[in-house]
Amino acid sequence: MVTCGSYARREASAESDLDYFVIVPNFIQSGKQAETASEPAWLQVARSVTGNVVPAAPATGGAFEWMESPDTMLSNIGGDGDSNAKFTRRMLFLLEGEWLSNEAEFNSVRRQILERYIRPGMADHQLARFLLNDIIRYYRTMAVDYEFKTVEGDAPKPWGIRNIKLVFSRKLLYASGLFSIAMTVDHARERKIGVLERLFQMPVMDRMIDICGLAEMGPVLESYEQFLLRLENKAVRKHLAGLQPDERDNPMFRELKNEGHHFTGELMRLFERTFDSTHPIRRAIVF
Repeated sequence: MVTCGSYARREASAESDLDYFVIVPNFIQSGKQAETASEPAWLQVARSVTGNVVPAAPATGGAFEWMESPDTMLSNIGGDGDSNAKFTRRMLFLLEGEWLSNEAEFNSVRRQILERYIRPGMADHQLARFLLNDIIRYYRTMAVDYEFKTVEGDAPKPWGIRNIKLVFSRKLLYASGLFSIAMTVDHARERKIGVLERLFQMPVMDRMIDICGLAEMGPVLESYEQFLLRLENKAVRKHLAGLQPDERDNPMFRELKNEGHHFTGELMRLFERTFDSTHPIRRAIVF
C-alpha cells in the first residue's frame, strides 16, 4: 500500500485526506475505476480501515483508493493506455510516494520504474531526459486539469483551495523533480539510478534541503511554512473551499496568492543559485 500527498510529504494536518493506492501483482485495470462492483473484498476492507484512521477520504473518481500493478506502471508510458489516473499514480509514486506496507516491494517497484526511464546505453554526460520530460508533462497536466476540474467538470471541485495548492505544494513537488534530475548529470547509468533512488526516498522538502543546503533553502522554507500554517486552520480551509472563481479579490485568497508569487520567486532564485548557467538542466527545461 502506497500513500502520496500531504501524509507522504510529512505535512498533513487534521483536515488532510489520505491519498493511497495498492500495488497488486498481475492486476490489469479494466473498465472504469469507479465501478465498485469489480472491487475485491479486501480493498473495501482497506478503505474501511484507513477511513477509521483518517476520516477524510480521497477525492471520488480520482487516482486513489484503487489498485495498480507493476506491469501497468512500467508499460505504455506516454501511449494511449497511459490514462490520467495511471500517470498520476506513477508520478506521485516516484516523486512523493511512501510505503504504508511492504517496504521491500515498494523499493523494488521504484527501482524498476527508474530502470525503465533510464535505459542502458545512456551517456554519462546526459540528464535522465525521459523522466525529466514526464515530470514536466505531469506538472503541466496538473495545471490543465485544474482548469477542467474547477470549471467544466460535472461536479466542479473547490476552486480557491486547489488554486493555492497548485501554487505551493504542487509547485514544490515539481521543483523537487527538476532539482533531482539535475543531479543525474555526469554519472554512469547505474549511478544515475542510485542518485534518484536516494533522493526519492526522502520527503520532498528534505530532498530539496539535501540538494541545496539548509541555509540556501531558508527563504523557501519560510514562505512554505506560511502556506502550511494557513491550511492547517480549519476555518481558512473552509473559507478557501467555498470561494468561486469570480472572488479572486477575496482578502484571504489574495494574501495567500501573493505569498505564492513570493514562493515562486524564491524557488526560481534557488534554482539559479544551485545550477549555474552552463548546467544542462537550464537548457533541458526550456528546449
